[in-house]
Amino acid sequence: MSQPAVSRHITTLEERLGQSLFERNNNQITATTNATRLAEAVALGFGHVDQIWAEISAPPDRQEVTLACTFGFADQWLMPRFSSLRQHLGDGRVRVVTTDQLGDIDLSRLDAAVVWDPSQAPNRPYIPLIPSEIFPICSPEFLNNHPETRSNISNLDPTLFLHFDIGQSGFMTWDKWFAKAGLRRPDFGRPTAFDAYPFLLQSVRRGEGIGLGWRGLIDKSLKTGDVLRLDPTVSDRDVSYFLQHRPVRSESGVLGRMLSWFESAVSE
Repeated sequence: MSQPAVSRHITTLEERLGQSLFERNNNQITATTNATRLAEAVALGFGHVDQIWAEISAPPDRQEVTLACTFGFADQWLMPRFSSLRQHLGDGRVRVVTTDQLGDIDLSRLDAAVVWDPSQAPNRPYIPLIPSEIFPICSPEFLNNHPETRSNISNLDPTLFLHFDIGQSGFMTWDKWFAKAGLRRPDFGRPTAFDAYPFLLQSVRRGEGIGLGWRGLIDKSLKTGDVLRLDPTVSDRDVSYFLQHRPVRSESGVLGRMLSWFESAVSE
């Protein structure tokens, strides 16, 4: 639109509202409080329309779905089972988007996402995936070098605790874990944190320190003996992960088949 056309529309709005929407000072204009409120309401309305449009406009015969999840979930839970998922989808495909900052992604434009908090997208259905269990983990080598870990990890050197930059995720910090466990928290100061959970897990495997493990994320490493599970186990919620998805149009479609695979996988 041309500038004169915009000016005419603003004038029409102000006449209908019976008030000015901008404070004019020479060549500068500033939106009034009511103008800002109106702009926010319009943006909210169009944003909701855009979200619903994205959710209902996916063609039912599309042979690909996009799934978002964290690096840790992809590396430790999904990838060991990925061949099974591909086989279950048949001629369908799944494209995986990985990030530990799911809050930076417009999840409404994705077919599904593995999330910590399904209330962030209340209009989307979800499937509970993994019960919440959080516990310390270390390597066999670390335990041999620090046998006091078995009795009371509060006595460990604070520099031996490995931290994860949780960002906007639902990961539990060491501070919260000690509070839940009812144990004395060491003075961590301002430790350096890993920005991806697989990196932290690699450090644990190398015997560089003790980290926090989540049921579902470190099951494979526990089975192979790369890491050991220590006590106590705590929980800050019933479920750690949810698979949230757009409404399913057909159970036989790619999304429907992927959801049925997830339900089967988590029940094993």
